[in-house]
Amino acid sequence: MVDHYKVGNYITLLRKEKGLTGEKLAELLQVSPQAVSKWENGKCLPETSLLPSIASVLCTSIDALLMPRELVILSANYTDGVKTIDVTQNVNNHVKGNVLNITVNAQFLGVTMDTPRVTLVIVKFQSPEGVFYDYALENEVLYVDQYKMTHCAGDTLQLIGAYYGNKQNARSVMQKMQHYEYFRWNEIHVNHETFPSCAAMDEPEFLTLIYTNLKGIHAISCEENKTLAFSVDRTSIYQKDTSYCILPDIMTLEWEKGMDCTWAGAVYGALHYMGEPYSYEQIMGISGACYRIAFTPVWDWSSVDALVAFDYSSILFRAIGYEQIWANRVEKEERSNERNKIMRDIQNGKPVIAINLRIAPEWGIITGYLENGKSLLCRTYFDKEYLNDKKDYLESDFWPFLITHFGEIVERPTEEEIVKDSLNALLASFVAPCERGYYQGKEAYEKWIEGLKDEKLWDTSNRKEDIDRRLGVNDSMLLNLIDARRCAYQYLNEVMEKFEGDRKEKLFEVVMSYKQMYEMLEAFRTKLLTMNQDNIKYNEIVTKREYSASFRSEQVTLLNRAIELEDEIVTIVRDIM
Repeated sequence: MVDHYKVGNYITLLRKEKGLTGEKLAELLQVSPQAVSKWENGKCLPETSLLPSIASVLCTSIDALLMPRELVILSANYTDGVKTIDVTQNVNNHVKGNVLNITVNAQFLGVTMDTPRVTLVIVKFQSPEGVFYDYALENEVLYVDQYKMTHCAGDTLQLIGAYYGNKQNARSVMQKMQHYEYFRWNEIHVNHETFPSCAAMDEPEFLTLIYTNLKGIHAISCEENKTLAFSVDRTSIYQKDTSYCILPDIMTLEWEKGMDCTWAGAVYGALHYMGEPYSYEQIMGISGACYRIAFTPVWDWSSVDALVAFDYSSILFRAIGYEQIWANRVEKEERSNERNKIMRDIQNGKPVIAINLRIAPEWGIITGYLENGKSLLCRTYFDKEYLNDKKDYLESDFWPFLITHFGEIVERPTEEEIVKDSLNALLASFVAPCERGYYQGKEAYEKWIEGLKDEKLWDTSNRKEDIDRRLGVNDSMLLNLIDARRCAYQYLNEVMEKFEGDRKEKLFEVVMSYKQMYEMLEAFRTKLLTMNQDNIKYNEIVTKREYSASFRSEQVTLLNRAIELEDEIVTIVRDIM
């Protein structure tokens, strides 16, 4: 015999589960609200002709309506973590004797979902013990009975399933997720570093998470190289909008602020943001860039680029324990791949080093991106006049032609090996051959001196633009040489304590020679700048033959003395090594 009250309670339960008011249910069934109220209060049963419509609206079966069970499937959804199809009625139809025992299969459930992601069914059910939740992946068995008590809703988020892969091949990564939960990450970067990929997998993979919270059970899926994030109260998970990402508060870069090598300055800014403890002087010293000098007789600004002729970068990355990943003159058809690599680094909190971001070919830092990487944000040495003391990032003007990524962390050499590599760079760069028109070491000094002594280059019959260019390059050369030799003496003075006895004494001589070189170069350039500050226009004064010859002669004497000191330094370092 049909129990009016059980039928009424069952209708009320399912109506509320659907979020319907009595009036709305009445409207959907085209009956009066009073009729619905009578059913739910157990005063009468719905008319037989209405039973199919009621069962359809409430996603149940006619049998279940008239003979309510102890086990009630309140909701069932077939999902890939992005798209969802309601299969409550179909699943309810397969409850037999207060038991649901099905193999999850799209065809069996009467649904179609074209997706590469993991698919599953998540259910909410009521039994005499309360309301619970469960799930099963495609081709797995979903078993629920009236005695089963699985997962409950709660104030906190409870992760109950985690899978990495795709529809063809997925594996549980629940243990990894539990490990990461220890660190209380606010974001989960879905990539092959966090969730190692199967060796045979060439297709895109996804992280699928199943969790419960106060609102019930949820499944979310995130494609590799994108990011999941926790809500502020950590009660839900959502896919972060990765069409943009900006790393906050990366330091500004300026010349004449004790970081005049743009490559080392950019690396320092990136490492500082990443929490690495290296100073600018250590970066210059460890890499060997503090010993560098390069010059091209065409008087090009690029002479001061730290990497224009000698590879100091590999020495540095090895010493600080990072794999170095280069992207050299990426062709347009390959930019999409490189753009994705830049975006992944930024999402993982790693700034990217690049040259030719704004104005001219100098090194800077990629600090973020907009519009899925179509726009790159950056820090460069050209920013100050545009920032007006603000800390905002500027958009890059160009696609950079050299890009350096901080790759995997690797084993660092010993401190002794790091110093040895630095001193080897000193010896190698001083006698390095001309590279692509750039003279190095001793030859660079000699070619620079030749240029200063060549009267044809400085004669007032030359175009003013040509002389101004040489003057600008000359000053930039001086600025960078001063900066480098200051770093050389400061770095070697710092590491000198690692040496003993005679070797320590000899290294002290090297430190003092670099200090002397730095101070005499600094004094010379300061004198020139002081003249400029005394309202004598520097660029105009040196174009006059009577001053130009004197100015250049004094600098030639200075550079010849620098060569003598460098020769002495190389002899001592060879003896130390």
